[in-house]
Amino acid sequence: MAEPLPLRIRHGYGAAAASIALANTAILFFLLKFLVDVAGIRPAVAGTILLVGKAWDAFADPVVGRLSDRTKSAMGARRPWIAFATVPFCALFAALWQRLPLEGTALAVATALLLVAYNTAYTAVTVPYGALTPALTRDYDERTRLNGARMTWSMAGGLVSGIAFPMVVQATGSWGVAGCGIAVLMLVPLMVMVRVTRGHDPVGATAADEPAFWTVFANRSFRRTAVLFMIAWTSIAVLSALVPFYMQHVIGAPRLLDAALAAIQLSALAAIPVVVAVSRRFEKHTTYAVAVATWAVVLLALSLVPADIGKGVLVLAALVGPGIAAAHVLPWSMIPDVVEADALERGRDRAGAFYGTMTFLEKCGTAFALWSLGLALDAAGYVEGAAQQSEQAIHTIRLLIGPVPATALLVASVFAIVAPPVTRAAHRRLVAALEQRRT
Repeated sequence: MAEPLPLRIRHGYGAAAASIALANTAILFFLLKFLVDVAGIRPAVAGTILLVGKAWDAFADPVVGRLSDRTKSAMGARRPWIAFATVPFCALFAALWQRLPLEGTALAVATALLLVAYNTAYTAVTVPYGALTPALTRDYDERTRLNGARMTWSMAGGLVSGIAFPMVVQATGSWGVAGCGIAVLMLVPLMVMVRVTRGHDPVGATAADEPAFWTVFANRSFRRTAVLFMIAWTSIAVLSALVPFYMQHVIGAPRLLDAALAAIQLSALAAIPVVVAVSRRFEKHTTYAVAVATWAVVLLALSLVPADIGKGVLVLAALVGPGIAAAHVLPWSMIPDVVEADALERGRDRAGAFYGTMTFLEKCGTAFALWSLGLALDAAGYVEGAAQQSEQAIHTIRLLIGPVPATALLVASVFAIVAPPVTRAAHRRLVAALEQRRT
């Protein structure tokens, strides 16, 4: 068994996930609401804008992954990307929340272009960041601990963003001020990560016959991991975007939004060490299966509660946490194992290609979820900015927060048991084979 990573590296690397989560949480929870109720864009158009912004990543993510695999510099292969993209990433995030002096089609086009620019900078940070994981440790369980630390920081960042963002909006009356405040908080952890990982970032290898990025899907373990990740992440995106609508129009208690977000994030944060410990005792895929099945049951309960439940909804919100923790930690801890399985087969490290594709899938899942939500709300007659919505709109919100994602999560739970990506025993065999090849 490999030596555990020093805490300085484990948490220095993990701290950057707080920056990414600060941005992601604000976008997942509040951007659709901002575009519809503040910018005054119709739900279907807002969903399409988000889809267009994310569609750009069909190109950007795999390309950045391949380029980072080939990068050679004194700083390494991944760290230069993060170092140079951090400031644009933060600045473009802040720009997303500014009221543009445009209307109609011009506003929609300008917002879509701004999202394309933001997603490009986001990709230049997150793809190389994820691709550092296999280089930091080769131990099966240490990777789960490393991703546990990473997701602990991620949940902490998400908690700060989920609570602070609406508080600043309420206190100042300005979404732009809230966006700028979160952007400033995003800077430092990324800079810390670049420094503490110095010397742990190997230079990428250039190969004339490097296969196309889509060949990562030829890897069976990757396909299985991608299925588990996509279902879980799309469910997170649906839940995140719907919580503000759910609290205002289904429960009728928008004042409890901050408390609901805190309950979700705090319970997920507390559940991360449990998820890591259980996955070490059993298997990653088994832990995932149990956690997401439980999550599905809670979502069904949320869709069925009476409108006058009041603060009782916070209990159900807290029960969502363990499923979200498992969805964050476990698929990402499986990817380094997949990278090694691919290295054994192809004789080269393609971590950047795998992480680029995973980030692409993450964004596609988010974009599809938000686009679908926008279309569904529009079809249900949701009126942007209205304090009261129709019964059909409220019924649609209940349906989208409960039965739809719950069904998908139950399918993922069964799939994880029937078709696990890489078991602990299989990983030991492939590591031994890689060591034998190197000697």
